[in-house]
Amino acid sequence: MSQNQQPNQQPSSRMAGQPAPRPVHDQPAQTDRPTFEELTAQADNADYSPLSAHLDDEVRTALGLPAVPVPVTIDRPLVQLIRDYFLDHPEKTAALPDSARDLLHV
Repeated sequence: MSQNQQPNQQPSSRMAGQPAPRPVHDQPAQTDRPTFEELTAQADNADYSPLSAHLDDEVRTALGLPAVPVPVTIDRPLVQLIRDYFLDHPEKTAALPDSARDLLHV
């Protein structure tokens, strides 16, 4: 045996020597992204009233709101309290419909 032979080396990754993955679909068209001011304006103009239908007695009690049959007007400060409550209770957030979760993220 010659001394120049090296032992058989395994690649350090299973992906070594593989072709790079290619996108399946075309990229979406590039559009201008909204500025921070535009995003906050959208949040200020959002209608949060549909959230009131998803506030059960437990949530209302925790936030100091009246019991379920009484309608609740949701303004910007109350939305922040509701958002904080649902962030602390992910199991309740998961039970909300997509439209209500979307309002919490606005």
